[in-house]
Amino acid sequence: MSHEELRDLLAFAALDTLESGEARELAAHLASCPTCTGELAALRDAVGWMGVTVAPITPPAELRTRILRSARSGRKPGAAKRALSRTLGAVGGLAAAAAVVALTMYSLGLAERVHTMESQLAAERETARFLASPDTATIVLAGTEQAPKARMKLAYDRRSGRALLFGYDVPPAPQGKSYQLWFIAGGTPLPGRVFEPDATGRGQWSEEVPAEGRGAAVFAVTLEPAGGATAPTGPMILKSVSLS
Repeated sequence: MSHEELRDLLAFAALDTLESGEARELAAHLASCPTCTGELAALRDAVGWMGVTVAPITPPAELRTRILRSARSGRKPGAAKRALSRTLGAVGGLAAAAAVVALTMYSLGLAERVHTMESQLAAERETARFLASPDTATIVLAGTEQAPKARMKLAYDRRSGRALLFGYDVPPAPQGKSYQLWFIAGGTPLPGRVFEPDATGRGQWSEEVPAEGRGAAVFAVTLEPAGGATAPTGPMILKSVSLS
């Protein structure tokens, strides 16, 4: 690689995202180029400061490839790129490289946060639609004397059996134990999902109620060996109290 091509790699070296071959070639160049050595040191300092306020994000390999290809292609930039180029050119090569690192990290972080928020919002909307559907039955389970503050809600589609289970104030299961949901139809308990609440006693789990369990008269949760059981063996922790 030429000096300029190796210099293009400095920002990626500061982020520790070079491929092994590129890293070796750049290391050999740095041994005889004090200018690039100084720029790399400054870039690493800049990345360190940015890490105080921005969560570290590793740019994907395809982004690095696109940036380097664009830098070497000599294509005429668009208006936004020309404005950015003038700004970066005015502040010098080192500051420009630091700005590229900062902009790359910021844009990746922002895109990731936006994607996460959009995904969460879409999931919440889908849950709301499911709960509001006239085909969705909702069962409330209250804690027994084993866990008087615990409560749960089971919402399931009467036709497909698709279900969501919500837990509140469910105490942590003892070591080696798990909670298990049961559908009791005609006096026969049908095994359901095995689950564990989080540290706050809450949780949300997906479930699928079998066809024979959708007309169950009783829904219950028992404490079973870790991994669940084919028939209830432990104490009943929660039991259905209402159905809508």
